[in-house]
Amino acid sequence: MKNKLLAAGGIALTMFSGGTAHAQASPRSPLNDLGVSELRSELTSRYDAAVTMTQDSNVVRADDSKFLWASETKVWCGIAIGYTKTSTKDEESTNKCDAFYARMTAAPRPVAPPPYVPPPPPQATCTASRATEVFFDWNVDLPAGEAETTLAAIAQNRAQCGWGPLTITGHADKSGSDAYNNALSQRRANNIASALERLGVPRGDMTVVAKGEGQPKVDTADGAREPANRRVEILAQDRGN
Repeated sequence: MKNKLLAAGGIALTMFSGGTAHAQASPRSPLNDLGVSELRSELTSRYDAAVTMTQDSNVVRADDSKFLWASETKVWCGIAIGYTKTSTKDEESTNKCDAFYARMTAAPRPVAPPPYVPPPPPQATCTASRATEVFFDWNVDLPAGEAETTLAAIAQNRAQCGWGPLTITGHADKSGSDAYNNALSQRRANNIASALERLGVPRGDMTVVAKGEGQPKVDTADGAREPANRRVEILAQDRGN
């Protein structure tokens, strides 16, 4: 249930879900140094913004404190505006109006995305997917250690599954320049092809392609270090294709 506000006789108390009232002292606001007319304009701007936010269905439904801060802002700014109508200023309500407005408009704390967990390597069987991905650390062109199992499974099952040409496509995230990422994705693809060659796959049966940052697995802003985009894709095809 949303926190509720009780306002009576010029006093606002925040009622939390536990049923107890809580009053919190606020630091002195620089708004108190304004003239009455300027102060009323600033208070009204904050009041109007708070009213709009408390009527926003997304804010009402959100599981955060923004609705509470908006409600507090509306109450305290309304009280402070009432004083200005008699050409007076009330420092306490002005302080609280400004303090809760700052909380209401504060940017939410960024939430760190969960760590990317690469999919498990395919089983050494013909029923495994023919499209396989190998992932890389940031700015590294050699695959992580677990890639050995993936590449060995591809090499061992190639003849059994009737696979012919392999297409090795290198990719990079968007944390570098286009030119750098093109070269980095090329090195990654070449290193995977060399590893498969050491495992018995003829180099002539592999097509090596570099896509740089042009085909991200996860779309990100330019400059983002996205683990899912630092990869090499290995596509196995039937000999008849």
